[in-house]
Amino acid sequence: MESNLAINLADKAILIVDDMASIRQFLRSILRENGCNKILEASNGLEALSIVRKNYVDMVVSDWNMPKMDGLELLQNIRDDEKIKQTLFLMVTSESEKDSVVTAIKSTVDGYIVKPFTPITVSKKIVDTFKKQRRFK
Repeated sequence: MESNLAINLADKAILIVDDMASIRQFLRSILRENGCNKILEASNGLEALSIVRKNYVDMVVSDWNMPKMDGLELLQNIRDDEKIKQTLFLMVTSESEKDSVVTAIKSTVDGYIVKPFTPITVSKKIVDTFKKQRRFK
């Protein structure tokens, strides 16, 4: 299926991080439907951090609540590393309380998706995040 999105995801490397294989599979299928061919996966933040440090990744789409290292810790580790701090970061979570959203924003998350979500919501958020891509000094 050819994507109608304004951003071409075919040349983007996206890392999906979630401790639930079914969620990773669902997100992977959404990305593929939108033309993304470079999809990496991790089941926790520690594994994800290792992947981001070893491979170029345009965007991390991460769950918040995971064992070993949660999504917020992963985000903070990425932002603290000069070599990878530019990586776009979308938080996917059931955390919808205002305090949680504020915490993620203060940690310079690029976008936030609250579960449950639809393929359209995820696709739109990914494209919007690439469009408003910011660069840190």
